[in-house]
Amino acid sequence: MNLIQLRNFLYVAQTQSISQGAKKAYISQPAMTKQIKELEKELGTKLFRRLDRGVELTQAGHVFLSYIEPALTEIQKGIDAVSSHTSIRQKPIKLLVEVASSLIPEIIKRIHHIYPDAPVQLTQRISASNDLKKFDFIITSHKPDDNFNYVSLLKEKIYIGTAGNEFSNNEINASLLKKLPIVSLGANNPLRNTLDKAFAKKKIFLNYQYESDDPATIRELLMAHVGVGFIPAISWHNIGKELHLVKVKDIDLKRNIYLVEGKANEDRMTRLLANELVDLFVNNTQSN
Repeated sequence: MNLIQLRNFLYVAQTQSISQGAKKAYISQPAMTKQIKELEKELGTKLFRRLDRGVELTQAGHVFLSYIEPALTEIQKGIDAVSSHTSIRQKPIKLLVEVASSLIPEIIKRIHHIYPDAPVQLTQRISASNDLKKFDFIITSHKPDDNFNYVSLLKEKIYIGTAGNEFSNNEINASLLKKLPIVSLGANNPLRNTLDKAFAKKKIFLNYQYESDDPATIRELLMAHVGVGFIPAISWHNIGKELHLVKVKDIDLKRNIYLVEGKANEDRMTRLLANELVDLFVNNTQSN
C-alpha cells in the first residue's frame, strides 16, 4: 500500500467513477482498476460496489474513506509546510491550446491556482508534433505518440448549428449540407481536419463559404446567421445553446480531446496542475 494507491482510492470515491477517478489521477482506466483491486486485495475487503454506471462505496469503503481523506490532507499540509516556497518555479507556464479555446479563461484560473505568481505564455497556433516538447501542457484533438504523458479529457459529439430556420428536423442528411454555406475554421485547424476526414470518407465536399482561424470570429458569424457551422457539443457549449443544433445523419461526427505533458520531467506541482486541468474538463463533461 502506498500514497499513490490511497490518493487514487480518494479520487474514485470522490467521483463515484473509475474512469473519472482515473482522469483526476492522470492515469488510464485499466491502471486505476488494477490499483483499486490491489488495494482491496491487500485490505481483504471490497471498497466499492460496481453499478451499471459508476461505483459506490461499500460500508467498509466509507469507513476507510473517513480515515484516508483527512490523513491525506494532513500529509499534504506537512509537505507544504517543509517545502521552500522559493523552490516552486516562477518561470513561465507554456501552454498550447489547439482546441477548446472557449475554456481558456477557466484554464488560466486553474493554472494560477497552482502557480499564483507564474506568468503564462499561451499559444493557439497549430504546432507540429515535434514542437510539443517546447510546451508544459498541450490541449489537442491529435492523439500523441507514446513518447508523451497524456490523458483523454473528453469525447464529444459534433453537431451542425444555425441561428436561422434551415433545419426543420433534429437530423439532416450529410449530402444536403453541400448546398449550404458553411462557416468554418481554416483548413489547418484540428476541428476542420476532423470534419474533412469524416466527410471525405463519404465523398462529400462541403461549401466552405466563410473561413477564419479565430474560433471567436466563427462564433460571431454564426450568431449573425451568415451561414451554418459545426459545433462541438461540450467545448463549444456556450455558443451551441444559442443555436439550433441538429445531428448529421450517415456520419458519426465526434472528436477526442487530450491533455499532453510536453516535458519529460514531472514534479509535484506539475502533477497538481495536470489534475486541475483534468478536473476542469471532467466538470464540463458532467454539466453538459
